[in-house]
Amino acid sequence: PCNETMASLRRRPIHEDTDDDRRPDLLSRYNDLLDRRPVLTKALTAATVQALGATMGSALANRTDRAKHAVDRRRRSLPSIDWLHVFAFALHGFALNGPVGHYWFEWLEKNGPKSRSKSMLLDQFVASPTMLVVMLIFLDSTKAAMREIPPSFNRTLSTVGPTIVSSWRFWPIAVYCTFRYLKKKHYTVALNLCSIAWTMYLSKSKK
Repeated sequence: PCNETMASLRRRPIHEDTDDDRRPDLLSRYNDLLDRRPVLTKALTAATVQALGATMGSALANRTDRAKHAVDRRRRSLPSIDWLHVFAFALHGFALNGPVGHYWFEWLEKNGPKSRSKSMLLDQFVASPTMLVVMLIFLDSTKAAMREIPPSFNRTLSTVGPTIVSSWRFWPIAVYCTFRYLKKKHYTVALNLCSIAWTMYLSKSKK
């Protein structure tokens, strides 16, 4: 038995490390995710990368600004990172840059020029300017909307009570008559027609 064991050990091939074995496991998992869920993976990657870049850029810009105005103590108290700016870039990467980039390069590979140089020119002179305009609009719109959330929340808290009371003066009768006299397939249409009067009331009360 001992001789058989030694013989089997001699016949067993020695394992040699290959490039695949030495490759970082994290990279292998990432490549697997790119194959299984390419859009989601690229969206999350774009969000992470753009958030990182925005964070670093915001910190550097604020540091430079504070260095130029070192005498002004109020500027020294400014936050080092504009998190709203970071969030807008991250959202853009997740919602637009990652998914659109995936489908654009898929289309370019299948339907674009066979020449890599021509594909590069098409990307830079057609897709890149368009995406840049969309990005700037998206970033500004997102930051403007986020700045409006706190005052909007306060306005909602101040008006929600009276609005609910007013709705109880109108909607119970409208819903009861709808249930009483109409068929179920007409419920949505009827209540939508009723909402014309309700929307007019809300629009008037806002002024």
